[in-house]
Amino acid sequence: METSFDRIIDEFLQYTIGRTTAIQRYNTKQIIKPQNVMEHEGSVTFIAMVLSDWLNERGIKNDTEKVLRLAITHDKDEVVSGDINFVAKYSHGELSKDLRQSLDKLGDYVIQQLYSRIENKKLSDRYYDLYREEKDRKSVESNIVKLADWIDVIIYARHEQALGNRGMEDAERNARERFVETFNQITKK
Repeated sequence: METSFDRIIDEFLQYTIGRTTAIQRYNTKQIIKPQNVMEHEGSVTFIAMVLSDWLNERGIKNDTEKVLRLAITHDKDEVVSGDINFVAKYSHGELSKDLRQSLDKLGDYVIQQLYSRIENKKLSDRYYDLYREEKDRKSVESNIVKLADWIDVIIYARHEQALGNRGMEDAERNARERFVETFNQITKK
């Protein structure tokens, strides 16, 4: 017996989960223990929950449910684009800026195509709006997700270094610098 949710399972969830578990992060670096996009999203979501609660306790009000929704959807555009490395996105001045703008346009297109598989405009629009909010980073919740994203990179880089991979020292340093910058913006330090 088929339910109305079977189509979402077949057309959206199976595709999305299959792709995010297949796409490896840090695909331009030598890695000892690979991490896929789904593992990353899970880590970011857990970190974001803890960080959201921690910040709420310190008077930096935010909506933890919204943080969780933003976190679990934050890299869904990588279902098509894959993981583009940090150096390409940030280290080449105008060329990197052009790349980020192009990736943003591609991400918009990809996300709209991905969420159209749900065949429910209300849900599709809701998830697309979450994607845009996280990418635009104009809310405290979206910045918490970005902090969690940087923390995951720091933790992952430290694990790789503990296994002997010195190639992840730059990744940790870059993530730490960006974490501190975003953390100071949120906490107004």
